[in-house]
Amino acid sequence: MTDKKHHIPLRSLVHRTLLLCTLYIVLSPLELSAAPIEHYRDSGATYLSDRLCMHWNTHATTTFIKGEFFDHLSADSAPVPTLMMAGTRSHVTNYRRPKLEELQPRQEDPRGMYLYNNVTQAYKWAPICETGGIISSINLEICRLGRDAARKYIATGDTAYRNIARNILHTYMHGVFYTRMPQDILHGHMQTLVGLQTFEVIHEETVPFLTETYRLLKEDSSYIAHRPSYIEPAFKHWADIIIANGVPHNNWDLMQARFIFNIGQCLLPDSAYTDAKGRDYYFDIVENSRSVRQWSLRTLTDYGYDPATAIWCECPGYSQVVLSDLAEFVRLYRDELGRDLQSELPIIPRAARANIEYLYPDSMIMGFGDTHPHRLNPAVYAKLGIDLSTLHPSRMFAAPKTSWLVQRTGMDPRHSLAFSLNASQGNHMHANGISLELYGCGLRLAPDAGIGYSLYSGDDYREYYSRFPAHNTVCVDGVSDYPVMMSQQPFRILAMDTLPVQYAEVYMLDSETRADQQRLVLMTDHYFIDIFRSRRQDGKDRFHDYFYHNLGTAITMNLPTTPSDELAFAGGHLYAYSYLYDVQGTTDNVQSTPIVTYSIPDGTQMTQWTMPTPDTRYFRALAPSTEGLSRLKDMPYDIRNTPTLTYVARRYGEAWTHPFVHVFEPTAPYKPSVIDHVEFPEVIIKDRHTTSAVAVLVVRKDGHQDLFVSTDNDRARVKVNGKTYKGRLTCTSF
Repeated sequence: MTDKKHHIPLRSLVHRTLLLCTLYIVLSPLELSAAPIEHYRDSGATYLSDRLCMHWNTHATTTFIKGEFFDHLSADSAPVPTLMMAGTRSHVTNYRRPKLEELQPRQEDPRGMYLYNNVTQAYKWAPICETGGIISSINLEICRLGRDAARKYIATGDTAYRNIARNILHTYMHGVFYTRMPQDILHGHMQTLVGLQTFEVIHEETVPFLTETYRLLKEDSSYIAHRPSYIEPAFKHWADIIIANGVPHNNWDLMQARFIFNIGQCLLPDSAYTDAKGRDYYFDIVENSRSVRQWSLRTLTDYGYDPATAIWCECPGYSQVVLSDLAEFVRLYRDELGRDLQSELPIIPRAARANIEYLYPDSMIMGFGDTHPHRLNPAVYAKLGIDLSTLHPSRMFAAPKTSWLVQRTGMDPRHSLAFSLNASQGNHMHANGISLELYGCGLRLAPDAGIGYSLYSGDDYREYYSRFPAHNTVCVDGVSDYPVMMSQQPFRILAMDTLPVQYAEVYMLDSETRADQQRLVLMTDHYFIDIFRSRRQDGKDRFHDYFYHNLGTAITMNLPTTPSDELAFAGGHLYAYSYLYDVQGTTDNVQSTPIVTYSIPDGTQMTQWTMPTPDTRYFRALAPSTEGLSRLKDMPYDIRNTPTLTYVARRYGEAWTHPFVHVFEPTAPYKPSVIDHVEFPEVIIKDRHTTSAVAVLVVRKDGHQDLFVSTDNDRARVKVNGKTYKGRLTCTSF
């Protein structure tokens, strides 16, 4: 029996995306298609500087925050306008960021900002704590235009551009001089992260624009003689706050170091200042410091890079940020100091070459953790003198320091297959157990869900996107969980090879339930086999949930189902279960092979065969959209606004003697199916050491058959179809 195609109903889209549709993330100025500096030449020397978000009236020196939100201002008053801080740590807001032309000059109002609300579709006074990153975005755009004006002045000699650049620089830096470090009234973690103008020192992104503006203006001898005395002390004050705050053991350190280096470039030698803190002092911070929150480049690279694999200790997306920043330091050291940083830190070119291993056959990085897949940046490699086109991924690669591995049949984007396994070791990782991604027919057909639409501070990230049910994994008793971000939950590789077929087997202990979890993934040129064993060490197993998510707009199952509320936040289960909806479950103990098909509008399909086991119920459901892929262009359907097709197998009791066994075959109009059917032969265990053994027989349309026998120990001796097989894994074709 086959159900009708399970299309995604409109009411479901509304039910699960309504909240997401009311959230808006402020785009950076580089994404806003802002007018070029020429547009403002005749607007007046103070037109742009008057539209900076400053404390024009109060001149307050200190912003008080309450955790991740603006709270109030100090009552004191500086002699000049001071910096206005961002409204929140997150950039998410319901308000539209106004264009510069929509701003009133020198605007500061106790009611907040007068903004257009995207939800109510009307203008209103928005409290600062609801404005997300709007303030930072406006100031960043104006500071970038100030830098552009300085460049234009140097190129043309047109004093109109000089006056624009000078007024932006002087207004902003005079404010910096009198602005004190923000204070968290909760005395919490945010106090160690804040910058002068943002909730995170890594987002003090006006620094490089302002420092370049100052350096360019100093090329004018008339400016040198009359430059304000507060500018360099203000830059030093800013650098000291960046050094005092932040995070030293990940990508933050390099972003902070880049700002510190930018400021150092503006300064004179140490001897020019009474406090002996000049150019050399700040360059030395970058190179040699190991203060509490600012490590040197060598300390950081020694800590973060695996000397064996040259892989960085964060998820793939953030590893790209680190490599990009290091490449920029290579350029800065070469141009500013006349030194070859790559010879001093040889891990950098090694890391650039190892970075190629993150790629799937579509030449974009894999998506686990806080990652959005994208292509590698050739400009980064150009700074390192490496031709990216000469680098090629290997068929098999593992990185224990970040607990992931990848296997590829090749790098043909349409015909090659690939899979990746990851646990959680390092920064920006999720609570995902042993998570699986499958690539085939040019797509990440079984993808990682992504970060979510409200970033790290949002409920969708905390409750769903960073948790077990958002991943292709097994959740024990509905409670498997552990801290995200800086996670310490690696797997151990039991075996991996490319012959006779490509495969990898890993083990992980689920810390929440003390459950043994073991996953074996096999890959041929045409299909995947996934065998997942899971059991609690104390034997108190209630149930094990196998989660699988696939791209597509329609899901079919060859079994009758009825609406079910069994997959729910109830009985102490994870909040993430509440994000599953339109859940349909099988009603009886299933004896036949459950077959599920996931369909994509371009004709691509994933077909899944499941080994039926006792005490198992099968579900199909919808889950939040695959946010991780929502930024990619040329996808076959609107992924951002389409729920993710989801399959769940719930095994009551343990899932070790009767593990989860699935076969996945990706097909497309140009890549037809090769599988006729799949069987799961009986396995007779003939030794006393083996507790789990399964067999999978894939019968191809051309008559060939592939038999795979998997056990849970190396000394196993089992019989399948009258023949004896030994060991943990046997693969036979006939």
